Amino acid sequence: MPADQAAGLRRRRRGLAPLCIQCVGDTADGLLRVARACHRGGRSPLVVDTCGRLFAGDAPRTLFDWPRQIGQGRLLTLPLDAATGWLAPGVRADAPGLSDAVRAYDTLIFDSSPHAAAARLPGARQILWLAVRPDTLHEIYALLKTHAAAGPFDAILSGDSTACARVKAACARYLGATPAGAVASIPDEDDAIAALAARMTGEEWGLPPEYIKPGNT
Repeated sequence: MPADQAAGLRRRRRGLAPLCIQCVGDTADGLLRVARACHRGGRSPLVVDTCGRLFAGDAPRTLFDWPRQIGQGRLLTLPLDAATGWLAPGVRADAPGLSDAVRAYDTLIFDSSPHAAAARLPGARQILWLAVRPDTLHEIYALLKTHAAAGPFDAILSGDSTACARVKAACARYLGATPAGAVASIPDEDDAIAALAARMTGEEWGLPPEYIKPGNT
């Protein structure tokens, strides 16, 4: 077993909740940057390619679809820099049997859509990294509203600064103090990834972000 997977198993055996990071963005590059940040933080990430943006060329090599892989308890993974990848088009975090199939990893990173990112991995800390544009702010707010109703979560908004501010203001006005406090507006991608790495260091629910920079809220 690779060293990073062994570390993930040890973390799970200590009773620490795994991380489920849902990344909603325009490209897959940010996804890989998040995976590297996880690895630098001592975590064992599994990057779940649900949209075919990372491993589309490897699709013909996948002999069994992801439901069968989950059922057999053996994921057909692919190597990534500082992480392991899994091509699973259309899979959601709440897919039956997924939690058991990924026990070797303490962090799941999903390349997701606003709709699919509403799913939650049972028993995991839920973290959302959401790229916001003027044409997606309503979808992003709806996603945050869904998570606010479902349980604890953390979210980082990046992208268009005006759109991020509007979503943050809507959360403060309509979702209540606790959910709104879990949402940070950090438009710059580099700053957002640094903040995400800071949040990953907390092992309990509701820890505030430790990365604070002027202009980020």
